[in-house]
Amino acid sequence: MVGQYKEELDVMMQREISRADFLKFTGIAILGLIGVVGFFKNLNGLMAPDKTDRSGGYGRSVYGR
Repeated sequence: MVGQYKEELDVMMQREISRADFLKFTGIAILGLIGVVGFFKNLNGLMAPDKTDRSGGYGRSVYGR
């Protein structure tokens, strides 16, 4: 099983590509990585409770408004 993936990876790494194709693939990979990281940050923000301080301070009560 692992040998099969290793062979496919070796074949892929031996293939010659142009500079334009390399830059396209690299750009897609970077944008994909940024997208995945942003997705998980947003997901974490939705799941985490709101930790803002709601008590105390001038202007937080009805009398301060």
